[in-house]
Amino acid sequence: MNLSKLSRVDLLKLQNDISNEMDRRAEAEKDETRKKLEALAAEAGFSVEELFSVQKSRKRARAKVKYLDPKNAANAWSGRAPLARSRGESREKQRGFCYLIPMSLISRERVLQ
Repeated sequence: MNLSKLSRVDLLKLQNDISNEMDRRAEAEKDETRKKLEALAAEAGFSVEELFSVQKSRKRARAKVKYLDPKNAANAWSGRAPLARSRGESREKQRGFCYLIPMSLISRERVLQ
């Protein structure tokens, strides 16, 4: 097929037809492969779901707050992840943790105020 003789509109139509045919063939190959896998699994006495099951990961509980900003109780840190840089502080200041006070040293009444 000589593409140089086709118009731009014909080339666009051809491109669309090729794309549709590629999608159709990919689906056909997936179905064929799925059938082969099911037959092979059944021959071994298993189901495909049994062989390829994905275990759901456990959801971790939210970490308890260990450190609190004495100026703003909303700025809390559990100690697990790096400090959020959303407050616009420099990395050097964050490394010092100078404004963080362990929760064990703060009275519960003061935090709830």
